[in-house]
Amino acid sequence: MLSGLFCCKSPEGDLIYCSYSKSGAAGLGKDYCELVADADSAAKVVVALNVGNRFEDPEVHAEYPVDKAVVDSLAKMLREKEVCRLAGYNLEEAITGGYSYRIYMEYASGEKINTRWYGHNVKEEAWSAYHMIERFFAPWRKKAEQEHGRIQRVEAMETLFDRVQKALRSKKSYPELGEELETLRRYMDSGQWKADFEADERGLLPPDLKRGVLSEDGLYNLLSE
Repeated sequence: MLSGLFCCKSPEGDLIYCSYSKSGAAGLGKDYCELVADADSAAKVVVALNVGNRFEDPEVHAEYPVDKAVVDSLAKMLREKEVCRLAGYNLEEAITGGYSYRIYMEYASGEKINTRWYGHNVKEEAWSAYHMIERFFAPWRKKAEQEHGRIQRVEAMETLFDRVQKALRSKKSYPELGEELETLRRYMDSGQWKADFEADERGLLPPDLKRGVLSEDGLYNLLSE
């Protein structure tokens, strides 16, 4: 039960939006996850993470379709936790550094629940609600991070693949070529190449990602050569 906060009745209508976010001071990064369940579009979970500079595009951005059961389960959690009683809770301190936290919900009735804090002595009820929502989004966040890691790996292997190809075409010898070839060989032999190849076949890699290293015979032929 939430005590010492705001009284409110449970919001009416379906849950159409819910998010949590954490924003650092300039240059310290920003991340958020959100559920978008408007009546005129298919429900989805959006994950956006940027641990570099929050003024740039997110380093990780992914969207995942979800069904009504997922939306209903979150709505039930919010109702049972009485998160509506946090509506209007706002804590701002004049401090340097640190992070600003926010949870935000919208319902089909037009009701909105918006709470944020930045500073010390934050209500335990606010942290409890924040972490509950954070845990709800955790599976999608983990998936987005794993997919981002795959993209980074393919990009790194593609760079090595291109450099070795260039060396072979030019008939030149590069001192680091042996090390780069060994890295590519480990990539193939470890099973990572196969996993990335299968992910690409399932459409899990961005269409504009350069991926010659994943061509069915490209890496094998290069290593053989």
